[in-house]
Amino acid sequence: MGTSDGNARLYNTLCRVLDSLRAEAPPSSPIYNPPPGNQSAVIQARSRALLHLFLKARFGLVRFAEREALVTDGANDGGIDAYYIDQRNKRIFVLQSKFRATAVNFVSANMTPSDLLKMDVSRIMHGEKRSANGVSYNVQIITGLQRAMRKLPDVGSYTTQVVLLGNTRSLSAHHLKKLVEGYDVDQFPHERAYRDLLFPVINGTYFTDPNLKIEINLANPKGDTHLEHDVKTEALRPNIKLLFVPTREIGRIMHTYKNSILRFNPRSFLELSNNTVNQEIEASIKNMGSNEFALFNNGITIIADRTEISSDTAKQGTAQVILRNPQLVNGAQTAYTLARIYEGCSSVKDFEIFKGKEVLLRVITFVGLKASRQEARLDLIGAISKASNSQTKVEESDRRANDPIQLRLQQEFFETYGLYYERKRGEFSDGLHDGYLPSDLVVKRERLVRVSLACNYRVNQARSSVSKFFKAGVFASLLKIKDAGQYAYGYEVLALLEKKRKQKPKVKGDRYHKKSFGQALRYGQYAVVAVCANLGPAKKKTESQALESVLLQWVDFETWAEKQQSNDSYKSGAAFDYVNYYKGSTINTDLQHYSFSL
Repeated sequence: MGTSDGNARLYNTLCRVLDSLRAEAPPSSPIYNPPPGNQSAVIQARSRALLHLFLKARFGLVRFAEREALVTDGANDGGIDAYYIDQRNKRIFVLQSKFRATAVNFVSANMTPSDLLKMDVSRIMHGEKRSANGVSYNVQIITGLQRAMRKLPDVGSYTTQVVLLGNTRSLSAHHLKKLVEGYDVDQFPHERAYRDLLFPVINGTYFTDPNLKIEINLANPKGDTHLEHDVKTEALRPNIKLLFVPTREIGRIMHTYKNSILRFNPRSFLELSNNTVNQEIEASIKNMGSNEFALFNNGITIIADRTEISSDTAKQGTAQVILRNPQLVNGAQTAYTLARIYEGCSSVKDFEIFKGKEVLLRVITFVGLKASRQEARLDLIGAISKASNSQTKVEESDRRANDPIQLRLQQEFFETYGLYYERKRGEFSDGLHDGYLPSDLVVKRERLVRVSLACNYRVNQARSSVSKFFKAGVFASLLKIKDAGQYAYGYEVLALLEKKRKQKPKVKGDRYHKKSFGQALRYGQYAVVAVCANLGPAKKKTESQALESVLLQWVDFETWAEKQQSNDSYKSGAAFDYVNYYKGSTINTDLQHYSFSL
């Protein structure tokens, strides 16, 4: 359950995303661009944009026009606001959405039985053109959804799924199904909307295809498509396939899916851009007319739950590899560079540079995986990812990016506090670039470690290098899920401290506000965080209230600290060495012994 501040942050971020999706509409569209000051119309526009968010996050529809063609919301829509036909999995999704004008209502307000009774799902799916009252359904229903269904040659084999974008806590699953005439119901209450729709768009993992297809060139005169080998491990039975695939296909896939296929890689898509290796990879593609790339490059490793290879494609000299739930765990630098080259080729519609050039692909598939072995699967994927990247320069903090504690911390920070914990560098670059996310909501890894040390009254360590805390076994022992609230509190205090330091001082030239707060804003930032994070929540003080109170007492605290016999080593005549005092061990006990009042 999110905190009130967390829910407010999540709602505000959601509104920014919805407004960004609205901005993709043509400027002439009054639905998405209501007159300034018409707040009611803005809420209606955001409600419609929520349908776009669902279509983008769940089905990877990135272009506004292709999403808008599926929106049926309006007068005489039969209670269906949008639809999507999944031809691969033979499912027809019909949506109803309820957006709310405030963060509190978005969390607390529920859909009502009357909302659901408006859904004429059965009549529309059976081809009726009018409602029971004789009113004709709108053109989006008749020429959109119904016409699309008629074009399906095997429409009778499709399953209809009703999707509800809104809270339905007041209605049981039995009542829901009864209200929508027996159709299967998939619910997206506020917490799931945040988790499964908002978050994937923020960190660029929304474009997922459970049956990713890669086309393979079979120009090998021997006609061999691949080599494969079964491997025995303690808990699972992986299968390894080795094959050469066109570099163009890898570029296309990486360009399209980006972070969606990098969940188990220690790097994120945009973080891969800052590497000199890219230039060498790009040169080997652009400057060589033949297939030396296949010799010079170490290849790419992808993990999948299922792999199928078939030459029955009705296309001579080609085959298809179909991967289920693919994740690229090694070779991301190569794939990233090929994606950038592919992007450039797409802009001019000329892919000649890729012709005849292949890259080695290693596919690891988990054979006969049971639900009870999912944890073993994740552990093995993590181990493979770390081992596969051990020969490239990857920071230890990056190697820890997919540790279970990191995943749980990210989830806790997001769902409870509306904050975005950056497990991987650049993970939220898309969200920041697109204006979805203000930078102050992104929680940096190294900064969080420093805050956690401060929360444990290890202030001196918080001011030193923290790279050692990312080593195997150490990180998990330092950060605790149960203390996430304290970390979030301390992180906000630190942000407020930095804002305070940037304010114009009362005394000219007093850059660090020493006259008012001693050394608190210069050397004592993490010491202040320690006091506020340990005392503030218990006293039910906001971060701002705790900070203001503690800062007003800081000069007195430092005066007291100077008099302590344990700090004599920091004295030199009348001077006191605050630089080393805040790096020393006595600061930790002094903070706990001094009587701060909040």
